[in-house]
Amino acid sequence: MSIRRIFTAAWSAGHSTPDFHHAQYGALTRQIPMMYAILLVNMATLAYIHLGAAPDYLTIAVPTVLGLVCVYRAAGKYRGRHQMPAVETIRRNNRDTMIMAVVLGAAITAWSLTLFGYGDAYSKGQVTFFNGITIIAIITCLMPLRQIPPLMISVVVVPTCLFLLLQDETAFRAIAVNMILVIGALSVVLRRAHTDFSARVEKQLELDIQRQQLQSLNDRVSLLAAEDSLTGLPNRRSFFDGLARLIDGDGIKGSPFAVGIIDLDGFKPVNDMLGHGAGDKLLHAVGRRLATAMPYGASIFRLGGDEFAIILPCPGSDDDILEASGAILATLAPTFALDEGKIRISATCGVARFPDAGQTAADLFERADFALYHAKAHERGGTTIFSSNHETAIKQAATVSQRLRDADLDAVLSMEYQPIVDARTGTTLGLEALARWNDPVLGRVPPDVFIRTAEQAGVIGRVTLALFRKALRAASTWPDDIYLSFNLSAQDVCSGDTMAAIFEEIERTGFPITRLVFEVTESAIMQDFGRACTALNELRTAGAAIALDDFGTGYSSLSYVRKLPIDRIKIDRSFILDIEKEQAGRDILKTIFDLCRNLRLQCIVEGVETHSQLAILASIGGTTYQGYLFSRPMAVSRVAEFLSVRSEQLQAG
Repeated sequence: MSIRRIFTAAWSAGHSTPDFHHAQYGALTRQIPMMYAILLVNMATLAYIHLGAAPDYLTIAVPTVLGLVCVYRAAGKYRGRHQMPAVETIRRNNRDTMIMAVVLGAAITAWSLTLFGYGDAYSKGQVTFFNGITIIAIITCLMPLRQIPPLMISVVVVPTCLFLLLQDETAFRAIAVNMILVIGALSVVLRRAHTDFSARVEKQLELDIQRQQLQSLNDRVSLLAAEDSLTGLPNRRSFFDGLARLIDGDGIKGSPFAVGIIDLDGFKPVNDMLGHGAGDKLLHAVGRRLATAMPYGASIFRLGGDEFAIILPCPGSDDDILEASGAILATLAPTFALDEGKIRISATCGVARFPDAGQTAADLFERADFALYHAKAHERGGTTIFSSNHETAIKQAATVSQRLRDADLDAVLSMEYQPIVDARTGTTLGLEALARWNDPVLGRVPPDVFIRTAEQAGVIGRVTLALFRKALRAASTWPDDIYLSFNLSAQDVCSGDTMAAIFEEIERTGFPITRLVFEVTESAIMQDFGRACTALNELRTAGAAIALDDFGTGYSSLSYVRKLPIDRIKIDRSFILDIEKEQAGRDILKTIFDLCRNLRLQCIVEGVETHSQLAILASIGGTTYQGYLFSRPMAVSRVAEFLSVRSEQLQAG
């Protein structure tokens, strides 16, 4: 009988279910490369120690050949780590692995024992240590193959021990006895480990069978309805069905889990710049990466657009959730290579825990979505876990939203105005209208709070029009050479109704549209690049100017700036906070000034507060500013006085 038939006969005993072989294959593809790495390090060490003492063919040629075999075998296993071949292929691979382990183990042992005759007592000690460690590494890494320990003992351990027993030194005979005892005990332990491994696989098989039995005909019929056609991932319906099952008791009722909502950062510009075809390809590639990054037991879903969801059973501590989420998001960092070009994106995640953040699917989704919104605003590219502080913020936002819906906007909203100045001449070029809300119950509500709340409540159009009417009435009393700068939100520029109402208001009042500058932020435009550009182009065509506000805090890509229909850029105040101390900040500002000159854009620096800042900005090319150094925002009643004083100063100057 041939050696291969002997191994085949030995292999045919034991487990033969497909799932068991799949589990074996998965474990071996992870452990075999590690085994070969250990062998390579050990052989290199042993060969190095005997350089010069033993012939070159023993210290160079033989270990090189053996090493190449190890590298070849390890590479093959590593390449197949994400594959799951047919059962017969797995059985054949496992038989080949067992044969190779025995043959390679015997070859390495014979080589090491040949080196035993060279060198001093220390070198011989290293040979014995090498043999022991090599044997342990092989039988440990190949634990899923229960035939390995007895075969390795027969082919490697026994000859090695006999060799050592025949040595004159008592120490080597003692080592032989010790090796037999230790490796024999280790074999028993590994056999028990293999039994446990088999039991776990069998238990998993039983659980899988039970799950399959619980599946109804309706689940099978609705399979396609529960799958996202673009990415192949479970869809929004599957996500909420999964939440319902967990909440109602799929498994242990009330067991904690976590829900995460993932939103891609920078996806909309891909759609706008490269087209929806490229966007679909990117979403498909993102879905594949996210699916492969899921921790054991976790589920990934596509909710729609560029939003995905995950469910993490038994999430552990907040640190565990942040670590798992960070690993998932990190898979999106490498560049995506599409036919249309190479694309880099990131993602942000909001997480809510059950039952702490909510006890219904709707509540959990709402809390996770709120955490995502918070992360987008404060930790883009990271993860935020919903907390009691967020719960308080939700209640406050609900109160603000209700007050805003019920308010007489014309009565409670007001505007303050801050001048925009050309420092070279001291001339006031225009004034930016800044929204204010003084509520009888809430008091003075910060603009960023009530504007964001108005957007979420769907009343931003009403708020914008009420403020715009007030701003037009105020600006109509100013000198004809002073323009009005007015802010539009993301929803404003993407709403046909709001933009139409703005044009109607301009026409009704007869205010010259050429004296209007509409300010929009980069992030607002990128929410729907195409629709935003269409609306802004209509304003420019009619005669208004467009300013890109808070430049530097959004995408700040030169390709986007080049495509935007803008006339001026407003540099965010964060750029000048440390301008007096940091040369890098001055260099960046000078670059932006040069960019604006080359693109024939007016450049306005916001947040100028000191004469020192003004002097530095002027020295690097700045001309137009806005900030407390010139004036704080002022009520409409003070604007005329301010303009009059400034005019007198210029005439006197």
